[in-house]
Amino acid sequence: MKTGREKAELIAGMIGCLLYVIGDFLFAAIGKNQSTETFGLMVRVAYLDMATWRMVASIICGVLGTALYYVGFHRMWKLLKQHCTEPGQRKWVVMFRIAYLTGTVCWGYVHAMFMNVALIFKFTFEKYGDVQAAADIANKVFYCNAAPLLASYLICDVLISVVMVVMIWKKMLPLRTTAQRILASFCNPIAFAGIVGNLFTLLPWPLNQIDHGTESAGHLLILVLGLVLLHETAKNKERKGTIQ
Repeated sequence: MKTGREKAELIAGMIGCLLYVIGDFLFAAIGKNQSTETFGLMVRVAYLDMATWRMVASIICGVLGTALYYVGFHRMWKLLKQHCTEPGQRKWVVMFRIAYLTGTVCWGYVHAMFMNVALIFKFTFEKYGDVQAAADIANKVFYCNAAPLLASYLICDVLISVVMVVMIWKKMLPLRTTAQRILASFCNPIAFAGIVGNLFTLLPWPLNQIDHGTESAGHLLILVLGLVLLHETAKNKERKGTIQ
């Protein structure tokens, strides 16, 4: 029963990450003939043609996804704490916790902030008809929030990616072959988005739009490794029970 609950919590986290993926598509996917022109880092001309419901739905996906994200990653942290008990391993488990707690606190805010910048640009243009002025206002709002957004990215995405790669290659996770470890090294937001995501951008539309969800999919893949860890933990418990 306990293993079933642990699996359900990991799957709940995966559903949360899937909501992130959906939110990313709603936020960033554009039509074949839509402009890719941008003003600054975050303001895109395509926002002017984007339906408001997409932006609202994207914010909701981010908020709900964050709640489920915590459930899944908190469970994975507990599994890691149980599995990685050697002194040299514990610091990586602590860093994993710092990373996912940062994500839990920040991702709902980050996702909503991106969408609010888009909404400010869209509504300001609709009211006053000046694209440059609307972009300037939206960018100012974004830059005021840039520090916590960047900190969230570095502490969560970058840190959790580094921790996962270290755990994989220090054989802290139950992966038996080099091929498995190589594949598992893609199971984090930086590697999956940076390598797989960039490869998708080379494809023709609409396949190139898949890139928009790859960072969030990288978080989901971490929880896939959590299922592998859970399976191995359950097997170890069965062996101990048989011996006893």
